[in-house]
Order: sequence, then structure tokens, then C-alpha cells
Amino acid sequence: MPAVIAASYINPAMFEIHVAGRCLHAPAGSNLLDQLLQAGLPISYSCRSGHCQSCLVRAEHHAVPDQARAPLSPALQAEGWLLACQCPVQQDLHLRLYDPAKDGLPAQIEALTALAAGVLRLRVRPARALRFHPGQHLVIWLPCGTARTFSIASQTDSPILEFHVQQRAGSQFCERLLQLGVGAPCHLGNASGHLYYQADWQDRPLLLLARGTGLTPLQAIARDALHQGHEAGITLWHWQRGEAPCYLQEELDALAQAYPSVHLQLRQPHQLDDDLRRLKAPSRRALALVCGASAFVEQLGKPLFLAGLGRGQVLQEVFAKR
Repeated sequence: MPAVIAASYINPAMFEIHVAGRCLHAPAGSNLLDQLLQAGLPISYSCRSGHCQSCLVRAEHHAVPDQARAPLSPALQAEGWLLACQCPVQQDLHLRLYDPAKDGLPAQIEALTALAAGVLRLRVRPARALRFHPGQHLVIWLPCGTARTFSIASQTDSPILEFHVQQRAGSQFCERLLQLGVGAPCHLGNASGHLYYQADWQDRPLLLLARGTGLTPLQAIARDALHQGHEAGITLWHWQRGEAPCYLQEELDALAQAYPSVHLQLRQPHQLDDDLRRLKAPSRRALALVCGASAFVEQLGKPLFLAGLGRGQVLQEVFAKR
């Protein structure tokens, strides 16, 4: 008689997550952000790739996986912060959620102005100076707990931080921002991101390509480059959403008049495909900086390669739609 092999179901290992006065049970290897969201805990998130750094939580008294800490600054790592979206649950955890009132930088909404193409210019005055590079991004927390990540449009010598907010139907952040208005308080997270001007770019032509509010960090980087005495040319391509003119056209025209090395290509959406077909790198040493929604960034991959730019010559920043 053949042997009968009985199969038994073995439950995967479960770990405890102690957070906000609760004890959650999570399967081994599950994603920490998913577990916190499923429990209904108030944690901000956006890109889920570790880039926006909005899903910060603090681990107490034990080590965490390196991948959950690697994107953060050494200072944040030393304080025990990690990114929930990058953290697999591999052990019991004691966590503290990010509290913008305690952990963030207090600020006040200084101005809110409508620009072209449904873009809002948001100006914020922080309670103290914020360390950042033009082109980096940070999380803005509104009093109701709504938060979004935005690129910084300002230069470091300005006491006011500027952001460009694309108005979208159903956006809780935009709705709440307009309800609050000028004078309302908010809180700012730490500045982060790899997309900013580097000193060794001085003699390398810059090809800046953006769609929509992807223009925000790139124009900031262009201004920073000029302030640092950038010696090579800067070509800025921008494709506006809809048929409205570029929402920063006047400012950019003034910049190009002041600096002859700046060349503008302010285009409409229907011109994008033709523009990409004739795209050329200004030199073999050029660097391309690309910023916009994921579909736009992906669309530029092949044209930039055909234009003569290798993978190491292209820096990208993808905007999450959430």
C-alpha cells in the first residue's frame, strides 16, 4: 500500500507592531506601510518608492532593515527614522508615527496666487531657516493632517519658500489649501532629493526637460547654476498642460534676457512628439535633467538616447499623482 503523505498548512511567522497605543500583527515579509494603512493609522505617503520621504516613522530600541533607512539623511538615520514604504516586516517593531507639530518645521502661508494653466503659487514663511538645495523637495503638512510632497522653487537666500501646486479635481490638499488661505499655519518636513546643481557641472551644458509643474525644480536649478557661475549653456524645454501659456513665462523670459546662455523652448502639448524626434544633445558632455509625471519621464528615455545621451548623463525626477 502506497504511503499517504499528509500535508499540513503552516501559518507564516507573525510579528508584532506596537504603534500609537496599538498592537498590530503582521506577516513576515509584509510591507510596513501597507500594514499601517490597513490598520487605519494616519500616515502620509505618496510615491511608495522612497523618493518623496513622506511616510516617515521612528523605530525605537532596535535596528531596522538598511533599505528602509538608506534614502534618508545621516541625521534622520541617527534619530531612528525609517521609510515605511521601504520596510519589510522582519521582526517585532516599536514605532512612533511622524508628528508634524512635533517633528516638523512650523510655517505660515504667506501668499497664494493663481498662475496660468491651473497652477497655484504657494509662498510659505518658515519659523526658521530651512537647509536645502534649490530643486529638492519636502512634505507640506496642513492643519487637518493632509500632506503632499512638493519641489522647492526658491533659492536659498530667500526667507520665503515657494512651491507650485497643480490644481486637480478631487485633490484634498488643494481643496483644503484654498479653504485655509493666507495666514494659516502649516508644517514642513526636511528637504531631500538628488536633483540639484552640483559644483562639477560648471562646464557641462545642461538640457532641462519638464512637463507641467515639473518645471518647478528645473527652473530653480537653472537659477542656482547661474548664481554659481555656470559656464556652459542651459537649454530649458517645457511642455505646458493644456493650451494655456507656460505658467512662468514672464519670469523665464526675464531670466533669458538677463543671461544670454539660457535658451528657452516653451512649447504646447501637441508639439511634444515632433520636438522629441528632433531633440539633440548640445554636446557629448551634456547632462539632461528630466522632471514630470512617470509617463512623461518614460517617454523621454529613447529620444534622449537617440540624441546621444548615455544613461549616466540623464537625471530623472518622477512626480507621483497622488
